[in-house]
Amino acid sequence: MLKHLMGDVVPRRGEFLIEKAMRAIAAILAAGRLKTQATGMGNVPAQGPALIVARHYHHLYDGLALFAAMPRQFHIVVAIDWVKNRRVQWFMQTVNWIARWPTLLRADAVARCNYSTGLFSRADVARYRRSALGDAAELLVQNRVVVIFPESYPNIDPNYTPKRNLDEFLPFKPGFLEILGAAEKKTNRAIPIIPAGLRYRPGACWEAFLKLGEPVCREHFSDPVQLLRLLEERVRELSAE
Repeated sequence: MLKHLMGDVVPRRGEFLIEKAMRAIAAILAAGRLKTQATGMGNVPAQGPALIVARHYHHLYDGLALFAAMPRQFHIVVAIDWVKNRRVQWFMQTVNWIARWPTLLRADAVARCNYSTGLFSRADVARYRRSALGDAAELLVQNRVVVIFPESYPNIDPNYTPKRNLDEFLPFKPGFLEILGAAEKKTNRAIPIIPAGLRYRPGACWEAFLKLGEPVCREHFSDPVQLLRLLEERVRELSAE
């Protein structure tokens, strides 16, 4: 039933209003706290699917910067393994469902924090992953823009991050290539992967610098590891001063 509502009723009757409301909330959250400068927006196609792979620096500001810069609607793949109780879990899942943001669990985060709370299990990790991969691929099939943070963890997070300093990057996890492969198989077309760099200048009002690079196509690489490493390097370069 939820899948049906997500794929039919919400987009047809209220998706424009949902998108407008989310942008308004993002603008309110950013007011006086974050200013965004963006370059390379022309690398995002005006129509059709695109997968943006971005640096993950700040748990909140990354999303606010994307809302400030991106004219097209986009859908972020998000993790909710950080929640501490059922009420917050229900709220986050509901919001993500309304926004059509694919929701997953990071296996290491669940193992570290949540098995003891009873919120999530090992089986949930696999179930959420299947659902997130399927939902993200379907969004691409529907000509949407999907944003994913392949590092999984931001540099700045109120709960936990394995990053040891504010300049560190984590190796990209390859799950987004599965999403891309599933969507390209369904559409029989190449879907552009757009690397996105992020850096910040802290202050009373932070400044975000978002830079999108030229699209990369999976079909040009016979070795997925080579593609993964190339995208890591592009994102690093785009995030540099």
